[in-house]
Amino acid sequence: MLNANALKQKIQKAVVFGFLSLSGFTVVSPSLAVSLDFSTWDKSGDVVAVPNQATLTNAVADGSDDFNNYNVSSSNPTYISDLETFLALNLGDLGLDATEGSAINRALNVLAGDVFSFDYSFLTYDTVSSDRAFVTISNSIIPLTGSSPFSYTFATSGIYNIGIGIVDVDDTAGSSILSLTNASLTNPNAQPVPEPLTTLSSILASGFAVFLRRRYNTSKQPN
Repeated sequence: MLNANALKQKIQKAVVFGFLSLSGFTVVSPSLAVSLDFSTWDKSGDVVAVPNQATLTNAVADGSDDFNNYNVSSSNPTYISDLETFLALNLGDLGLDATEGSAINRALNVLAGDVFSFDYSFLTYDTVSSDRAFVTISNSIIPLTGSSPFSYTFATSGIYNIGIGIVDVDDTAGSSILSLTNASLTNPNAQPVPEPLTTLSSILASGFAVFLRRRYNTSKQPN
């Protein structure tokens, strides 16, 4: 039979182990960000997409609109009216001066507070008129300029049609390239969720401590 000191030491070890397990339980956080796979998005025009990257241009396949051929997929850009239909926009929404372009889109089921984000680089080689890059969220059109992270926070839950694209303006000569990476959907308000194994270890440690304490109390009783 264990003496009182040995039992006391085992109780202390069990209690320490229980607190350490409980500490793991309280600091565990879920993965709050979900990566979005560009290769699963619908495509229109000159687009190449892999899971973490997409490249869109408004360059024609034969390279006749540039001194260099910036086309990436061997597909031509889409006529503007067809591109607006592809993005579920009204005719003229991308601008009456837009002529052709390329885009990707998909529907996202989001919660209020979700943040849609990605990194992008927009390079234009059109020195005559200013080509445009943009994001569409349902019927809203948000311009993209330069190179920087993009983010949008959804105020209400629902299913939103998300599009990202590039268009020629006033002409079909001169082209531009839009590069996208690291798309994700994040909810910063999500609550931490305990891991099942960590919770189980805390319960077992606490139970073992109670068992040893009872053994200790019993051993102290007079015979």
